[in-house]
Amino acid sequence: MPLTRYLDGGAHILPADDSLIRFAMTNGERVIGIDVPIPVLRQHFGGADLAPLDLFAKNQAAIEAAASAAYDKTATPNDLLDMGPEDFATPPGAATL
Repeated sequence: MPLTRYLDGGAHILPADDSLIRFAMTNGERVIGIDVPIPVLRQHFGGADLAPLDLFAKNQAAIEAAASAAYDKTATPNDLLDMGPEDFATPPGAATL
């Protein structure tokens, strides 16, 4: 089931781990928390000169698409999806088969 943007709340850096950005999406029934490491975003999207949340905002649609694809192939029993480099294997703008 694809995820869509959850409009109540925005992305934020986790106080307990400032190397992660957490944002929320919904599968239509439940809200799914998604953690994505900032170094993974920088590796995939560049943006070394951008603040982490600005980097997220600039690439939000692509990040959300990757999160939805990862959700479809990953078990999330606690409604929390941990993303990693493997979830961003396709270069930005590349066609997928």
